[in-house]
Amino acid sequence: MYTQNVREGYRMFKERRFFRQLYESTRLPFTPPYGGLPVKFRTYIGDPIPYDPNITAEELVEKTKTAIQTLISKHQTIPGSIWKALLERFDKRCKSD
Repeated sequence: MYTQNVREGYRMFKERRFFRQLYESTRLPFTPPYGGLPVKFRTYIGDPIPYDPNITAEELVEKTKTAIQTLISKHQTIPGSIWKALLERFDKRCKSD
């Protein structure tokens, strides 16, 4: 399962030096996200990974990573753009994915 435009909807500040100094002085983890932007989220559910009792946990992890990367490469524009994601929100054309 993969949700398109999650990274565009919620971001973290790029300036980390200030927050690192704040953490070093207070020991409180503080990196405020900004977002909640009204971008269009679409959730895609991929093909099921069939059960095979003969594979190891590491092989299952690799199958899962491959399946998720396939969904990402198929449905997400990389690099992402907040402006494109916002414009998709107001696109009147119906997508048939």
